[in-house]
Amino acid sequence: MKNRLRLPRLLAATLIGVLLHALLGVPATAAVPPLPNTSKSAGQQWQLFSLATAKYVSVEAAGGDELHARSGTPGVTEQFTLHTDNTAKGSTVSMRSQANGRYVTAEFGAGAEGRYGKLRARTDGPPAGWEKLELVPQPQAGADVYALRYHDGSQERYVKADASANGDGLLQARASAVASWELFRLVAVAAPAEPSPPPAVPLRAIKALTWNVCADNNNACGFYHTAAGPLADQIVARAKTAGHPDVIMLEEFCEKFAKPVELALETQLGGGWDVRFAPVQYEVPGTKVKAQKNCRPDASGADRGAYGVALAVPEENTWYRAVELPSPPGAEQRAALCATVVSWAAEVCAAHFSTGGPGYDDPDRTFQPQQAQTLRQAASLPGYRPLLGGDLNAAPATGVPATLYDAYEECDAHAATPNRPTAGSSKIDYLFGVGSWTGCGVAADTGSSDHRAMWGTLTFS
Repeated sequence: MKNRLRLPRLLAATLIGVLLHALLGVPATAAVPPLPNTSKSAGQQWQLFSLATAKYVSVEAAGGDELHARSGTPGVTEQFTLHTDNTAKGSTVSMRSQANGRYVTAEFGAGAEGRYGKLRARTDGPPAGWEKLELVPQPQAGADVYALRYHDGSQERYVKADASANGDGLLQARASAVASWELFRLVAVAAPAEPSPPPAVPLRAIKALTWNVCADNNNACGFYHTAAGPLADQIVARAKTAGHPDVIMLEEFCEKFAKPVELALETQLGGGWDVRFAPVQYEVPGTKVKAQKNCRPDASGADRGAYGVALAVPEENTWYRAVELPSPPGAEQRAALCATVVSWAAEVCAAHFSTGGPGYDDPDRTFQPQQAQTLRQAASLPGYRPLLGGDLNAAPATGVPATLYDAYEECDAHAATPNRPTAGSSKIDYLFGVGSWTGCGVAADTGSSDHRAMWGTLTFS
């Protein structure tokens, strides 16, 4: 399944309205709310539909960000992302509002203001007990129907939508059993259509850099609990060494770093940049739903958002899509992220494959070749020329990247010393494209990561 993200139409329309009012000399009726620092993600978004009220669940800012099932037309305020952590691995999930970037909590204490267990999108995370719920399938009620179950101490509480005659649709985790008011349908937000082919195919040379920054999984890395600033500074330093690339691919990245890294690139390298993110996921047991894996908090305890891959390209009307890669059941569901850069007639994709070999997620390397094939297909958008790379977690001799070598040129394949190591003594990081590569380089050190950055310039054929 592929997911795509563009600037929400509602916010774009509001911005246009504000600008028109300013140009006409008429005061604007409302200011545009600032986008949350999670708005750079191309991860799957969901709507929650109450079967009891036959309405969508909204986060109502005017009501203290309470959740009410009383919206007939879904928009940004009715959209959520699902999250889990490396311990729960999907057994519990947390809902995060797309409107304000905050996690939904069930308020069992004094903050419930007499409405026990009411749901509000109010915490910045990381999610704790009151933000974690279970998706309980209810197949007898229809496809994709679930009850939402919280644990209040030793008691289980199901979320209900107040569907009484005088009710306001408020969601509360206070039911002891599942009945009609406790049934909700998860509706995946549809992806936009593919972009049209570009009107022309300009000649172009693109400088690209890829770096696995090791910001979460490996506690031996200097970025393990890092805040955004030190990571952004090292990314900029690598970019300067690489000769100011046009594209930067980043793996093992935390979602909430996207905006700070974008600002650092613009401030220190110049030009307009857009940094986007796609999450690694876990499948929720007993369902087909996938929840985004969250990074561990930083050293101060602050939430860093989901864990995955990022892509930095020039700021323009660019389309993004998160691509789910075939991954071993029960393990991390790996991802790629593709950007369609119309002015280059280029499809740019960054990926992070499952770890292969004995003792790892993909011990027999069954899924890694499938991931390579999926990545090749994702980069093959009609009318656009592919540029792709990332951490493939396999050396050339394993045969995993064979389908990519068959279709494209690899940056380091024809260097004076080909296939230079990028992690330990192995080459597992790559840059592929249609055309010819020059200036391929590999960093002399890993910095605070466990991978060396690599870079090169692709002249499209």
